[in-house]
Amino acid sequence: MNYYTKEKLISTLNGLVNYLELATNNMGSAIISEYGGRPLGIFPRNDYFSLLWINPKLRKIIKNNGSEIGGDRYWLSPERMFFYKNPESWGGWFCPAGLDPANYKLKEESSTSCTLYTKLSIKNQLNKENYEGDITRKIRLAEDPFNTSLDYCGIQYIDTCVLNKSDLEINGWSLATVISGGTQNPGTVIIPTKNNPRPLSYFRNLPKDRVFIGKNYVIFKIDVKEIYKLAIRPEDIDFSKKAKIGYVLKIPNREEYGFLVKLSDDIPKTQADCFDIARDYPESEIGVIQSYNAESPQKETLQFGEIELQLNKFHTIDGKSQSKAIHQIFGYIGSKEEIFEVIDKYMGISNPKLF
Repeated sequence: MNYYTKEKLISTLNGLVNYLELATNNMGSAIISEYGGRPLGIFPRNDYFSLLWINPKLRKIIKNNGSEIGGDRYWLSPERMFFYKNPESWGGWFCPAGLDPANYKLKEESSTSCTLYTKLSIKNQLNKENYEGDITRKIRLAEDPFNTSLDYCGIQYIDTCVLNKSDLEINGWSLATVISGGTQNPGTVIIPTKNNPRPLSYFRNLPKDRVFIGKNYVIFKIDVKEIYKLAIRPEDIDFSKKAKIGYVLKIPNREEYGFLVKLSDDIPKTQADCFDIARDYPESEIGVIQSYNAESPQKETLQFGEIELQLNKFHTIDGKSQSKAIHQIFGYIGSKEEIFEVIDKYMGISNPKLF
């Protein structure tokens, strides 16, 4: 299976790439990979699995300069502009290597923080223009905002991207890959919303057994069986809550539960502030909080889900398109009751339905 302990991840990375361990004052830690420029593992408790999915073929992917390593990455959107060789027909999906894995370098390292920096080169597949620029990711450990007694690990990001072209209609994009227990132990994405939200589908029609709409939240099943993508319109987001999307899973082969939550105020507030249109419904409204369920062709090797935030749109400063966004991710381990208490603190949702 593809669950990584900290010991397994470190042994895999040793002698392969540079990495840094950020350790909290309790039992938690995060492993920051220079390759791909991201936290690769988040461990609320050092003897448990990473709550972030990590590719079971990690060494092979890195040796082949691949992008699908897992962790919590930074991309650019709209996806149609940068990730499809034939964007008009949504054909030929690929990951542009100049963006991911790019060529990040670890800088300004300490036991609690670091900076990741890379030059960026990417082509607009719609008009064939090439853009040059850079990405800076300032990462530091973050304190538990609610002072719970649970084992946790928290990270704050300050992501900045600058491109050498003015007036670009693009966004930053934060995507965290999450583990699943498969069809027998699915995970649940939880998104707090205003009353009576109207979620969107980006890929195919969402089956009713994969989505539940509560009074002030939406949940989505992550069982890594079939490809689906859920999105939430900015009009449905409860901006009074800094927590925008969370993920709950009974830890495989354990009795306890894990909870990951993404927080940010730096996300689009209106349709006009986001440009990531849906592949299968391009005339539909746009969603800025998103979740993806992957497919696992090899059932013994479970793939990933994703919890995603579209980040601030780019603005032109001194002739360059630039974006800066601050966001956090926290991971917790505890009993089901303890995790429900944490969900209530972050999201104001009591006893949410789980898949």
